Amino acid sequence: MGQSETSWPERTAANWALLLLLLAYMLSFIDRIILSILIRPISADLHLSDMQFALVGGVAFSLFYVSVGLPIGWLADRMPRRLIVAAGIALWSLCTVASGLASSFGWLFLARVGVGIGEAALSPAAYSLIADYFPPAKRGRAVAIYTLGVSLGSSVAYLLGGLLIGFTATHGAVELPLFGALAPWRFVFVAVGVPGLFMALLTLTMREPARRSMPGGAIEEGIGFLAFLKARRSVSLAYILGYSFINLPFAGFILWGPALFDRLHGMGARELSLPLALIFLVPTTLGQWFGALVTDRALARGHGDAAFRTGAACALLLVPVAIAMPLLTNATAALVALALLVFLVCASVGHHAVVAASVAPNRLRGLYIALFFFVQNVMGQAIIALITAFLTDHIFGNPASIGRSMAIVGGIGAAGGFVALLAGRGALRQASPAVSQHP
Repeated sequence: MGQSETSWPERTAANWALLLLLLAYMLSFIDRIILSILIRPISADLHLSDMQFALVGGVAFSLFYVSVGLPIGWLADRMPRRLIVAAGIALWSLCTVASGLASSFGWLFLARVGVGIGEAALSPAAYSLIADYFPPAKRGRAVAIYTLGVSLGSSVAYLLGGLLIGFTATHGAVELPLFGALAPWRFVFVAVGVPGLFMALLTLTMREPARRSMPGGAIEEGIGFLAFLKARRSVSLAYILGYSFINLPFAGFILWGPALFDRLHGMGARELSLPLALIFLVPTTLGQWFGALVTDRALARGHGDAAFRTGAACALLLVPVAIAMPLLTNATAALVALALLVFLVCASVGHHAVVAASVAPNRLRGLYIALFFFVQNVMGQAIIALITAFLTDHIFGNPASIGRSMAIVGGIGAAGGFVALLAGRGALRQASPAVSQHP
């Protein structure tokens, strides 16, 4: 293994690995979000309804993300995690390129399935690596840096998507070697997919850190996964469902936000690119750091339920914001409300892996985190995507009512997350008694 249980990897190696994981997470969100930015040209070219777009943007991605996520989490507990990360990046990048070549709903659906499979490999392995690279006192901030990939990737996606759409709209089809003439939206997919292939090679430069047992944990390291879940069912339900519910307003905007501003405010990809890039850069970054800072300070004071405290408080504030944002008729007010929404979601959820790192034994941690993402993506990418589309298409019967659908989904999600985390505070204190022993 190369390191004792009391020593940690060198700071340079740990920081380099964290930087690579951050860049990989950024790329994953660029590839994920670019689809929603291009909803208008894709739907027009391939003749997609809102329900079909929900299948492509939500169900296709989550279908295999969740089905292979658990096996990949199992592998992350046993195989070199850097190899899992590299393979996942290469796969989702190739499938992003394939998305730009789609000629039908079926082709695009299968390409997004491949993106989901590739991205399922990243976070279970990444969080497991971070837990073995950084001691508990620094882990919250390391997790916050990694999860900045959500905000940075989203920001780059919105900015780059708008710029590329503007460029290709002016110059028409783009000629590329091997690909030929590509329509604007097809060129965007190729442009954001190809860099991932180089990123996959770069991640191989990471060192594989020694795997560590959970210090002072009440759950024996040799316990099986199902027995572990049974023993920790209260804190696991709160952790998995609470953060998954809180994420719903964010996940809903990722898929339907560009359509909301297009239909209600007449703002297309080019007009939205800069505002959304700034919103997904600044408030999200501040939210990640605020949540991590508050949680780390509470942990240092001996509050074993610090993560749930922070998440529940922010979720309570999120409820009225999640309901109001998609209903506002003024575009500026809606953008301001969106900035507050993403700040609160990121402050609530950004530190979630601290819970997994303190509750789950090392040999089960990758699988535990994979289970979390399994539920989160089923709820945020599949079920909620379809419910939002169903409400818009069949209950309200008007594409312009997308805001009402998003308000219902987002409000219920924030409220459900608040209740779950609040109810789980006692279970978290009992499950992670060692947390307060690491200042």
